[in-house]
Amino acid sequence: MALKRSDVLITRPCGMDVYRRYRATGLGWGFLPEPDRRGLPPDEEMMRDVDEAHRCGVKFQGRVELDADWMGMIDFDSNFMESTVRDLNDRPAITWWAHRYKGHPPYFFCTNAPGYRHYLMYQVRRVMEAGTDWLMIDSAIPTIASLNARYGGCFCEHCMAGFREYLKSHLGAADRISWAIDDLESFNYRDFLLAHGFTDARYRSEILAFPAAIPLANEYFDFQWREVNALFCEFKRYAQEFRSDVPMSSNSPFYWAEFMYAVDAHDFYTNEMQYLPPEEQILPTDPIYTFKLADGLGRLLAITGVPRAFEPGRLKDRPGHIRLWIAQAYAHGHVFMAPDKMWTLRDAGEPDRWYHSKPGDYEPLYHFIRDYPELFDGYASVATVALIFSNKSVRKFLGDRLSSGHLGGQNRSAPRTDLAEACFALSRANVPFHLIVAGDDWVEDRLLPADLSPYRAVVRFEPSYLTAVQESKLLSAGDRLLTWSGASDLLDRVGGAIRVAGAANVSVQLRHRPSQPDAPVICHLLNSNYDLQSDAYLNLRDVELTIAGDLLDRVFSRATLYAPGEAPLDITCRNVGMDTVVSLPNLDMWAIIKLQ
Repeated sequence: MALKRSDVLITRPCGMDVYRRYRATGLGWGFLPEPDRRGLPPDEEMMRDVDEAHRCGVKFQGRVELDADWMGMIDFDSNFMESTVRDLNDRPAITWWAHRYKGHPPYFFCTNAPGYRHYLMYQVRRVMEAGTDWLMIDSAIPTIASLNARYGGCFCEHCMAGFREYLKSHLGAADRISWAIDDLESFNYRDFLLAHGFTDARYRSEILAFPAAIPLANEYFDFQWREVNALFCEFKRYAQEFRSDVPMSSNSPFYWAEFMYAVDAHDFYTNEMQYLPPEEQILPTDPIYTFKLADGLGRLLAITGVPRAFEPGRLKDRPGHIRLWIAQAYAHGHVFMAPDKMWTLRDAGEPDRWYHSKPGDYEPLYHFIRDYPELFDGYASVATVALIFSNKSVRKFLGDRLSSGHLGGQNRSAPRTDLAEACFALSRANVPFHLIVAGDDWVEDRLLPADLSPYRAVVRFEPSYLTAVQESKLLSAGDRLLTWSGASDLLDRVGGAIRVAGAANVSVQLRHRPSQPDAPVICHLLNSNYDLQSDAYLNLRDVELTIAGDLLDRVFSRATLYAPGEAPLDITCRNVGMDTVVSLPNLDMWAIIKLQ
């Protein structure tokens, strides 16, 4: 069984008392397999970890590691240098890890290299033989992520051979003549670029221009894209040799175009996201974009903060602020993993640093979720606005950033596109919206089969890079089709369906069951009136919520209030014309209203 919206996940293996304390249902990073060189338990002890989780009713997600376990590849394959990513000068690529192992730096290994693929599949086998329930591909940064200004790759012999075979069936005769390629049997892309005057520095400065400026760069990206899609499909296929129904996730920052691969092979995502300390931001914005894009792809998220997100909490104990991260994720229909013990930083020559929660910091929130799973499972977001996510446009934005030194896979923040800004503006104004993914040659198109009729506005962004067929589909929205020109014009047109009176800084997330029009509607309210000194939220009194009748074409007559640590309470619900007005006697950080 794959992830559910009411699941409670622990990030790492722990004692059975921790699983039970949180009433956990799943484990995010199972840390299988870990090499013995770190003094960690052998496989038999790891299997005991799985057994302990199962005895607590916890689904165990085993980890296959890419970038972080570069040391394991050194131990596994004596010819490991043959599997390293190579730049145009044939130098091995080095990742961001600060430590060395057996005299070697942290190499970036090529996912097209047979030796490295052998090691990855060896990990899959160990994970599945340990009895795990879910498979997670961690630090999922394959070779396509090396094609940027930071790494300048990959031109290893395996990529060159694979690209040569790709061109045989994908490069037309006219292009062969144009580029004076006489013999594909001996073609080598690295030699080709060097012959055309490209240096490593020039390659790094131009590789991610979109449209491509470097000869055959489009074809090379497409080749790498197909390879990583095939690899992730192979991960899942091989895992299913051990158990036919194993769900798979990855720690992939899919909100950047280079990482939105093999979506159909994923059952959900296990992600890290950038969260900021309360001095900089109370209610997180970047995760909103991530949640909405995951919805647009039809996938759930089990999310947590990147390691550095918990460092301020280690230095100054403020669990109150992190509680809002948890509530926000569940309010959007996704899962925030319990931050019981979180790795924060590792500096060269220094021991790891950890954030540890205290008993009682977060358990009440997770108990609340487990007490009322029916308020979460089966629900989807309501929307009056559709924002068009053009994958080609995001690829252009990505190319601009990476070509100027953006760090690719290290970046766990939402791209600052107009689309992201629209997400943030609509969320602040409590305007419900969806993202619709306009796909391209890389990503499946979800725009053409979409029903645009329910939306009051369909918003496109310039430059769109949409095909003529996709643009024609948008024209079917008639005068509801808008081109983004800023938040104010859009809000004037679509705002007002959800209104909060009596308090500011209250975020509303309305959720329904589209296939069950008579089912209760669920309304999450998040109060971000946070006090930095007390690490607490201002308790709001006499808050009034109005939901326009035409939002769902329903009138509600009964409202029940649910809040962590409180018994359900029937609250005043009245009709004003076709609108539903609900009165909340008080609102702490998070509450849920069930409307019937």
